[in-house]
Amino acid sequence: MKPRVLLLEDEPERGPRMLRALSVRFECIHVAESGEALSLLRLGSWAAVIARYGLTGGSGLEVLQAVRETRPRTFRLLYNDVCSASFRHDAQRLVEPHFLTCSSDPDFIVHLEQALEPLLAPPSLEGAADSGSDPADDWVALAPLTREFVRKLRAAAEQNGPAYVHGETGTGLSLAGITLRQWRREWKLRGSPGSNGVLPPVSVVRVPALRERPQDLPALAARFLAEQARASGEPLRRLSPRAMEELLSRQWYGNVVELLDVLHRAVRRAGTRSIIDRGDLPRDAQPAWRPSQHAKEQAQRDCVLRQLRMARSVSAASCLEGCSRANYIRLMRRLGIARADVAMEGATAEAFVAEARALGVPVSPPLREPAVAWTTSSARMALEEGRQTLLQPGDERRRPGPRKVIALRSPVR
Repeated sequence: MKPRVLLLEDEPERGPRMLRALSVRFECIHVAESGEALSLLRLGSWAAVIARYGLTGGSGLEVLQAVRETRPRTFRLLYNDVCSASFRHDAQRLVEPHFLTCSSDPDFIVHLEQALEPLLAPPSLEGAADSGSDPADDWVALAPLTREFVRKLRAAAEQNGPAYVHGETGTGLSLAGITLRQWRREWKLRGSPGSNGVLPPVSVVRVPALRERPQDLPALAARFLAEQARASGEPLRRLSPRAMEELLSRQWYGNVVELLDVLHRAVRRAGTRSIIDRGDLPRDAQPAWRPSQHAKEQAQRDCVLRQLRMARSVSAASCLEGCSRANYIRLMRRLGIARADVAMEGATAEAFVAEARALGVPVSPPLREPAVAWTTSSARMALEEGRQTLLQPGDERRRPGPRKVIALRSPVR
């Protein structure tokens, strides 16, 4: 079945021409008014929405904002007759489109088709186990959005300015910061160029959600199952096609953290069987957000990111907000923002443990394994609030008090 694509274009000549071109590979529906597009969003699921910014009776940004708030699995594509740098910046800030192009280019329809194909391409299950066999590899970057994220993270690492990462809960903000710091150390060892008295820009990089990178999910699952087998000494388990189909259909509001938790519980429910079937997967899922609350937090996040760009440090930004630095850091955590370029030096586990200690969470030294991950998003939130204790793998001692035990596991990025 062809992926469903909604096209919003009010020009009488361009709209039918785009519809004919896109209908070859996609089930495309063309509308000319933003109100009609908003009404159609409620009817079924959409793989992607393509909208023009400069509509005669409105703006395509409003439709794409509604898509971001109510249809998070739907890819957003935006185009305009004039794509200046300021327009691109505002579009990224307001709707975070997955693809942005200029319709004045004679081949822009071809560019739209070329952007849609990798975004909507079904995940490849071949070689997934090999892709996830080595936990020391960089981020699993088979999806186009993940490759773009890695490119931006590398660009932020190769300059001396402050860097911030932001994203939903469970996307791997801490691991993104650790990766950026490692790349920046390597860049400096290669001989970084001087600033010549010019302040380097403040970099802001968004970590994509798991639902935006479906092509990465088979490799992420295979990597986790391989690490699970290596840590426990048990035979390697694999996912059946029915189980993989079920994983790909989920919303994943808890992102990679939720995926790890689902697979961890599925391994236990499968027992000694080497194949994990759909019935082994737990049915509960991270609850969806409320669109109005999501829009409120997005506006707050934009405000905080503007303050951080202007102040260039967390301490100075807290003065702009009129609160203490500690409360400002709590606000950043709640909004999914993290400083990426400043942390304790060391390997992955040591850096994460340093952050845990900074949050007041006791850790059992010494580390016997340079590998850290989280169990559930609620466990991560409890960790940030300092209510839980990290222990070594296999350490079953419980500390006095209401604190729980979180086992250290290898990172899946």
